[in-house]
Amino acid sequence: MRKKTFMAISLVMLLLVASVGAHACTSILVTPDASVDGSASVTHTCDSGNSPFEIVKVPAQDWEPGTMIDVLYLPQYTLGNQMHEYAATPTGNQIPQVAHTYGYIKALFGVINEKQVAIGETSISSRRDSVNPNGFFDITNLSILAMERAATAREAVQIMGELAEKYGYKDGGEELSVADPYECWVFEMVGPGPLWEQGDDAPGAYWVAQRVPDGHVAASANASVIREIDFDDPDNFLFSPGIVEYAIEQGWYAPDSGEPFSWRLHFCNSVHVPSSDRRVWRVLCLAAPSLADTLTDEANLPFSVPVDKKLSLNDINTIQRDHYEDTQFDGRYSITAGPWNNPRRYRGLSFQVDGKRYSWQRMIAQVQCEYSITTQSRHWLPDEIGAVVWYGAANPDLTCYVPLYASMTELAPCLNTEAGSHQKFTRDSYWWAISAVSTYADLKWSYMSKDIQKCIDEYEGRAIDYQSTIEAAALELYAKDPERAIDFLTTYCNRNVETVRNAWWELLDYLIWKYNMGFVTENGRVNSVSYPTDWLRRVVELDEPDHY
Repeated sequence: MRKKTFMAISLVMLLLVASVGAHACTSILVTPDASVDGSASVTHTCDSGNSPFEIVKVPAQDWEPGTMIDVLYLPQYTLGNQMHEYAATPTGNQIPQVAHTYGYIKALFGVINEKQVAIGETSISSRRDSVNPNGFFDITNLSILAMERAATAREAVQIMGELAEKYGYKDGGEELSVADPYECWVFEMVGPGPLWEQGDDAPGAYWVAQRVPDGHVAASANASVIREIDFDDPDNFLFSPGIVEYAIEQGWYAPDSGEPFSWRLHFCNSVHVPSSDRRVWRVLCLAAPSLADTLTDEANLPFSVPVDKKLSLNDINTIQRDHYEDTQFDGRYSITAGPWNNPRRYRGLSFQVDGKRYSWQRMIAQVQCEYSITTQSRHWLPDEIGAVVWYGAANPDLTCYVPLYASMTELAPCLNTEAGSHQKFTRDSYWWAISAVSTYADLKWSYMSKDIQKCIDEYEGRAIDYQSTIEAAALELYAKDPERAIDFLTTYCNRNVETVRNAWWELLDYLIWKYNMGFVTENGRVNSVSYPTDWLRRVVELDEPDHY
């Protein structure tokens, strides 16, 4: 057996541990028959705090025969810089290019392409002995290649899987939620182990994908959700070769045990991850409240659930804004929420006091979220109109989602080149406008969140209400000249983004005035606001309140 240096393997393992701990995302799949209008939808909360938050349009392109393309290093963590400022660097590896690549919208990962294929992402745990430093691809590479090459969700899964098998996968455990107008798939991948090298006969990655039944909702949140694989059902399962044999060879699975083979258990070594499984539990309960009493075992949740009632776009966005409200995990009324019922908890999510470790609840709406998305893929519309992503900056709980069509020729500069970064504040930025208002709300959450929600209802609600009217106008133009329809959607979406940005800066000024010095100014009066009695009572119960 070939030896790899201990240092290289250890470094990759450390990076894996850091990635899973820091990049804690939630992704949801809503199948066409589970949605009000028949859309297939993918969501993704990019929970990091030090990653790029820009969103860009990458145009379609034709390529000469024999063209080779560089495999780029696309870091998920850029010290708070944007990707265009943190130039992707060649790895020295190349692969053949296809004759034509589709246009698509890209954030940190591929989002949605002109064929209506959409992707959401979440890191998952994998065995340390799955990591390999010799692969060409990480998950960002693969999501982008899927955007460029795939016309269906099934094709996206196969493209990513086959490329990773051939050239190797070097990232930690990952899940991608993949949708097109007709199907939704959960795709999970891990590395081939530290001994794999380029040119080996063994696959350079191990992966499996499971189709979500139509009428169902599925979710992933930093832990594998695919368990038993039906290897004789190609309509609902896709997978790399030799999965079971490799698990046996590694000593992860013993057929003689009598237990069925489980991808989640035997490949990902995942039994129960409360901070992950609880978010999946919450999504499933919100999608199917009638099943809540049966979804009590977080470690053994179903892969998906049929919805009680079909979900609207607003319903999906509301799930992304969730903090476990009105459950036993609702943090609004604990002493840690402060006097103003703030449900947010900042990192680290776990902490140690006097030698004992504690953890905050890990919610769907995470305060360190860079951005979140909700896509729509719709079979009854031309691709140029059917493929849309609703993009929200910063924490989804108080963001304002704005529509962006995959066919747009360009996105407003305030979303990318003028977006600033974690290292650069600018009032030109859509992201900074949303983030500034959201952060300011922490000062007096129970009050300010209501003011902000009114603006969300006005601007996001108006965009949702106008969607059918805008698309009807686009369809009329499309029948005469598709390019005019694309120009129309480009102009509408970019103007809407700029309108929301400007409104949010005005909202921040309003909040600064209204809540200055802890007072609440309204109706011509400056009102003193006392601490709530229930919170004061808890303070007194803790210990000598005169010391605080």
